Amino acid sequence: MSPEIGTVDLKKLKINSQAITAIGNVDLLNHHKTGLLCSRKCPAEKILDAVDLFKEWAKEARTVVSGFHSPVERECLKIILKSSGRAIVCPARGIGKMRIPSEWKKPIADGRLLIASPFDESTPRATATTAQERNNFVVTLADEVIVIHAESGSKLAELAHAHQNGTEGNVVFPAPRVTQ
Repeated sequence: MSPEIGTVDLKKLKINSQAITAIGNVDLLNHHKTGLLCSRKCPAEKILDAVDLFKEWAKEARTVVSGFHSPVERECLKIILKSSGRAIVCPARGIGKMRIPSEWKKPIADGRLLIASPFDESTPRATATTAQERNNFVVTLADEVIVIHAESGSKLAELAHAHQNGTEGNVVFPAPRVTQ
């Protein structure tokens, strides 16, 4: 059914043998994906640089994958959804009973938004543990990962440093500064 009338088509998939649940255009998983991670607390100068970066991504119609949970990540999603950009939202909970925000319904219907979660309906709420698992999921899905800011000593800083040191994936840490 069309998400514009309030219902969605829940899809069950496997990525690298990991079961996921998805709502929206699963073809976005085949695009080059930039992962976005940022701690909840972020210095103002990094926020300003991040907004400039997100505007560039929107112009490029880049596919961005993130939990879109921190304030900086949410701002990125707003910019993407106002443009022709594409996003893969990865909540830190199951999505089977998730209420789809009204501002997401048109991008879902247009094929520009996918909601993907490694959690089933037995995980109805996000926790610190599921947020950490979600961040690992984002890194797994992404072809490259940009960490805008990772608070010193945080789980995100640990994750970013593990990947940056060549043990896994491709992490740019911190995000590159956008120049005009």
